[in-house]
Amino acid sequence: MKPISIDLAGVMAEKIGPEHGLTEAEIVKAAETIKFPVDYPFMHLVDDGKLVTQINHTAEQVRCRFQNMVVLGIGGSALGLKCLVQACLKPYYNLLESKSRGGDPRLFVCDNIDPDHFGELVHMLGWKETCINVISKSGKTTETMAQFYIVRDLLLKKLSAKLWREHVFVTTDEKDGPLRALAAQEKLQGFVVPKDVGGRFSVLSSVGLFPAACVGVNIKELLSGAAAMNELCRNKDVLSNPAVANAAVHYLMDVKKNKRVSVMMPYSDSLALFSDWYAQLWAESLGKGGGGPTPVKAVGATDQHSQLQLYMEGPNDKVVTIMGVDKFRTQLTVPKNVQDDFRYIGGKDLGAILKAEETATTQALVKSGRPVIRVTVPEISAEAMGQLFMMYQIQTAIAGTMYKINPFDQPGVEMGKKLTREILSS
Repeated sequence: MKPISIDLAGVMAEKIGPEHGLTEAEIVKAAETIKFPVDYPFMHLVDDGKLVTQINHTAEQVRCRFQNMVVLGIGGSALGLKCLVQACLKPYYNLLESKSRGGDPRLFVCDNIDPDHFGELVHMLGWKETCINVISKSGKTTETMAQFYIVRDLLLKKLSAKLWREHVFVTTDEKDGPLRALAAQEKLQGFVVPKDVGGRFSVLSSVGLFPAACVGVNIKELLSGAAAMNELCRNKDVLSNPAVANAAVHYLMDVKKNKRVSVMMPYSDSLALFSDWYAQLWAESLGKGGGGPTPVKAVGATDQHSQLQLYMEGPNDKVVTIMGVDKFRTQLTVPKNVQDDFRYIGGKDLGAILKAEETATTQALVKSGRPVIRVTVPEISAEAMGQLFMMYQIQTAIAGTMYKINPFDQPGVEMGKKLTREILSS
């Protein structure tokens, strides 16, 4: 397995100066409150081999029976999955013919209830060859249940009062909630969301594993990568522990250096949605009590032509994570017969050009005294995604300890949910 790597040189005082940079001693001191080895419930998701066997068995049935899979979920029930499949599947996967998809179903993740978009999808699909996976840990998610009842009505009309159940898979709490009660009443098949794993930490549970397996993602390799990262993040040496060191850097940049914005900027379209997943994880876990860093999404090289101007010459209130890929799956070379003005790209591979831009952006930020962390993924794979998901989940939990807040609750979100129900009930 090829490990991802993290380079913190761009946040150190010797690189960007003492006003904006940190010392190794400061990073180590910030981690003094951490109890080693670190251990959180989501870290144990990698140990459930029985669940993997069950998921792969059911996923094989889905692949044999259905041409389309629709996932109904929002927030943590969708973002990790969207990120994972965008990274691991071929680009434009849903546009490919069945043979090019390996016979696997198309995947549609419906994580919002915009009626124009959702309505067009549900009326476009052929429901005899479509299944749904409705995901809600609490079983009370307003948006997801609204979608589900619309789809259930369509299935009843297109199929029958008996056959519609064969097209529905439910992922929710094992015992509690109205969705679990409905699943029991209608004898719907499905999986369990672990009680001690919150939605935004659930991508490596059945929430992400089942639909990912249905479209051919190797979930054993995904969990293998996560397990390897677990071991690395149990290291007591703070500077050798990527999750602890990165958490400490972000915490110190916020509370000591007034850098309250965390930019996630992958240089890969396949990793673009990692920024979305990270934004939820970071914001919902740490934005409490009047504090917490603000995550910002970007993608390279696109945002070199937009946001980078602000990062270079705007307020120095950000820490930027540049995430790059060493080896892309496709080699595509620029012809050598180009104009003299573009001789520098003639004969160059597009991946090499993108890597050069990634390196140049990193160097430019450092030269401007702007803190930058560099994360390198050797190649995009299920194993690499397992490493990334686990590292940032552990990092977030550790940052919560440093901020002295609970990173696993979301009282602000709960208030909005309560008010929504009140408005709709009036």
